[in-house]
Amino acid sequence: MATRAGTSQGGVVVKLGGSLITRDTGTGPWLEAGLVIDLARELSALKRPLVLVHGTGAFGKPPAERYAFLQGYLDAERRAVVAEVAAHLGRYESRLIEHLLDGGLCPFRISTAMLMRGTSVGCRLANSEPIQDLLRHGVTLVVGGGFVTTPTGFGVCSSDDVASDLAQAIHADWLIFATRASGVYQAFGTDDRIYAEVDGDSLLDSKFQDGAERDVTGGMPAKVRAGLRASKRGIATFIIDGRVPGNIEATLCGRPLSGTRIRPR
Repeated sequence: MATRAGTSQGGVVVKLGGSLITRDTGTGPWLEAGLVIDLARELSALKRPLVLVHGTGAFGKPPAERYAFLQGYLDAERRAVVAEVAAHLGRYESRLIEHLLDGGLCPFRISTAMLMRGTSVGCRLANSEPIQDLLRHGVTLVVGGGFVTTPTGFGVCSSDDVASDLAQAIHADWLIFATRASGVYQAFGTDDRIYAEVDGDSLLDSKFQDGAERDVTGGMPAKVRAGLRASKRGIATFIIDGRVPGNIEATLCGRPLSGTRIRPR
């Protein structure tokens, strides 16, 4: 089970961004199998309690556009759409699990709907007991973004929020968002420089943009918001480049090879 911050074997929550592990080929979505296996090998070597959260990326966005739920909500009458999209994402997740196994992890998938509930302000953790029990048995928990119930229908739960809530629930020492970006850019689109460390409150006050306005889960601003909630609870929180070999291990030493630490004001 995860321990409090400052110990050598504290729990880790890693979010693998959808843009990191998937891509749109123009003819359909593609799972980056080699990268997933390499990341799994790096994670399996950590020997720490681990929760792995993943985005849906190129597998999730096309259905959101096709069925018009980029705003993150479907009413109960559209349950057939929810079922169809959930089946589509389930096939993607099955392939992902196979590659995590190939990388040496012992993955155990839990549905987002079993853990989270939709509220008037988004999604929040409703049941952490399965997470606690399974971590005690030494498996790697795998949770993806997806549909959750709301009082009137179905909401799309961001995997960034899932990662943040789970990190807080297990009293993790670290929350790491692994992305296809070098970190948080100082001026997205015009400058490749990144922040080594940011005051998350001030960054959000600046209403920064990252080009993900059509991302149903909110892009980089959503990661900063989710990360800030965990950071305010004393969890070391980073947004890093998941393409860089060894970057997760380096981040756990407080020195990411490429990335940004999120701190509260």
